[in-house]
Amino acid sequence: MTKTLKNALLVFIGGCCYGGVIPLVRTGQSNGYNPAELMVVQYIISVVIMLVVFFIIRDFSIRPKQMLQLAGTGIVGAGVSFFYYNALIQLSSSAALTLLFQFVWMGVLLQSILERKPPQLLSVIAVLVILVGTVLAAGLLQPQGVHLTVLGVFFGIMAAVFYTAFLHFSGKAATELPTTVRTLFTNIGSLITAVCVLPLSVAGETAAKSLPWFGVPLALVGVILPVFLMQKAAPRIPDGVTTIMASSELPSGIFMAAMFLGDAVSALEWVGVVVVLGGIVLSQLQGLRTGKSPPSLRC
Repeated sequence: MTKTLKNALLVFIGGCCYGGVIPLVRTGQSNGYNPAELMVVQYIISVVIMLVVFFIIRDFSIRPKQMLQLAGTGIVGAGVSFFYYNALIQLSSSAALTLLFQFVWMGVLLQSILERKPPQLLSVIAVLVILVGTVLAAGLLQPQGVHLTVLGVFFGIMAAVFYTAFLHFSGKAATELPTTVRTLFTNIGSLITAVCVLPLSVAGETAAKSLPWFGVPLALVGVILPVFLMQKAAPRIPDGVTTIMASSELPSGIFMAAMFLGDAVSALEWVGVVVVLGGIVLSQLQGLRTGKSPPSLRC
């Protein structure tokens, strides 16, 4: 196996890890946890695990400015978790996921604003393809209809907005530091944000109750493994390949919801998933030719 293929596979696995969040969030909700509790538990345990790794490695070379940059990125990341988890509780798995994946066209828009020039024709076509796929994957054309709530759609769109911002800032914040250090201080920023939503005393009690069976898996698949795998492998492959391989979150999330939760996924919804993935590939064609892609589209 070549190094490029190996690193692409690591990014693919990282995307699949994110897909594993869906059954865990739904299971937690059915056991009485709300999204704020799930978010706090995830970050408490991830920070503890990363602190252990951090002190084993003993890499303390970080400046206050870098610390603040990473913590700020973590604040945005906590917003992704909060809105996405609420969307998963309000909507079907496929609808919540496809709304999250609107980050692709939002990234195109953000790039255009930052560069003060209109997007390329290929990017516009890709956005239209993704929007068509979203309508199909969310089940909007199903004969029996689909259950959508205004609040759920709001949460899904806001998750995409925050994810767009998270990708943008994570590609700029203290990139010269080791992956372990970046992951730790990003998670600390997320934890600080989470305990502002849920008091620390309640958060600690929730974490203690859920630690043996729930908290560790959620922290691993929701934060530690995907972030570590992507930050380790992404710099070693073209950015367009990174974006395409990381989009494995979409099919894997719907597949895991169907397997572990019994969610019904129609053939039309799977067609929509394929169309969305096709739009993502289309958005990266130019980057694949040049070996680069716009920073706002990096995963």
